[in-house]
Amino acid sequence: MRAFKYTARSSYGANVDGVVEANTREEAVTILKDDGYIVTSIEESGSEHDIDLRIGSKKTKDKTLSVMCNQFAIILEAGLPIVRTLELVAGQTEDKTLKEILTNVANDVAAGYELASSFEKHGGHLPTTFIESVRAGEQSGNLVLVFKRLATFYRKQSETSGKVKSAMMYPSFIMGVAVIVVGVIMVFAVPTFKTTFDSMGSELPMPTQIMISASDFMVKWWWVIGLFIVLAVGGIQLAKHKSESFRLKWSKLGTVVPVLGKINVMSSASQYASTMAVMMMAGLSSSQAVAVTSRTISNYYMGYMLGSIVPDLEAGRPLAEMLASTGAFPRLATEMTGVGEETGELEHTLEVVSDYYDFEVQEATARAIGMLEPITICLLAGIVCIILLAVYLPMFSIYGDFNSTL
Repeated sequence: MRAFKYTARSSYGANVDGVVEANTREEAVTILKDDGYIVTSIEESGSEHDIDLRIGSKKTKDKTLSVMCNQFAIILEAGLPIVRTLELVAGQTEDKTLKEILTNVANDVAAGYELASSFEKHGGHLPTTFIESVRAGEQSGNLVLVFKRLATFYRKQSETSGKVKSAMMYPSFIMGVAVIVVGVIMVFAVPTFKTTFDSMGSELPMPTQIMISASDFMVKWWWVIGLFIVLAVGGIQLAKHKSESFRLKWSKLGTVVPVLGKINVMSSASQYASTMAVMMMAGLSSSQAVAVTSRTISNYYMGYMLGSIVPDLEAGRPLAEMLASTGAFPRLATEMTGVGEETGELEHTLEVVSDYYDFEVQEATARAIGMLEPITICLLAGIVCIILLAVYLPMFSIYGDFNSTL
């Protein structure tokens, strides 16, 4: 038996590492997979050469995956063998990393490895949904259908995220300009006025004193402000990585904050419905589909709550009942899941739920941005007015004193 060091993701999405004993690397990966882990890297303990199954951690874009899956479906439907299909798709893709992955997978499959297991070696780049769907399609003999559905799934994901990103561009630009304008005024303009005020020798109004003090702090201690921001962001990220309890609380906070919390919940509900539909279409049981879906939801808290019902589903409890028991998902999602279970049309019902929440996310985002734009502009205008008032108040005071002496 040989010892292998590994890094993997648990069924709840947490990063774990450790050592497993096995005769071969492939056997070690199989053992970890049977325990519910997705292996991201593995190497033999004490070996001279590192065996890294993870080429990188950057995920392939949804649009690229959609195009690739569509190519797989067309070529496989034409009757070409899987190895030749992989070689053709690799030759057509412009993504260098994906091309390398497909070439390596083609070599593995030609050597006798399963398609899904070969893709799983590159889990740092390929989403869990893709790998598990391919595995289910491979086992059921429905690879063509699976790739067709994955192409549609990733196309919808790409379109939805693209619309949200496009809608966020303008308010993000406005907020960025606001920060830059205020920073330039406080760091460069106010010190100039301060020199003028000092030469006047008169007592400055309170707003002016506050503005000058703030400007002095920013000029002198700008590195402290930057360091504080970096440490705060880094501390939160480190705590999320090291403490699952903190990560749960932080991600739960993201579901209850005003406006954005509702968008996060609806987005997670859409991810649940769309991913579950694809998983069940691929032939996975409800418990298996939930286990995979829980690792694909972007909000960690909602993914964790979804994953927590897997043991109950394996014991035969209804999906809708257990989904409602989490208290994390919207009532419509749980009730429509129940309707799908009762009618035997769960896959179709989940697709309807996914389309509904995709639309609601876009609408809610548009409404939030509609409120954010005037608020940002008013906030920027208010800050500039306060600064101008603080600058001109001493001038008005001096002008008044000058008139009174005449």
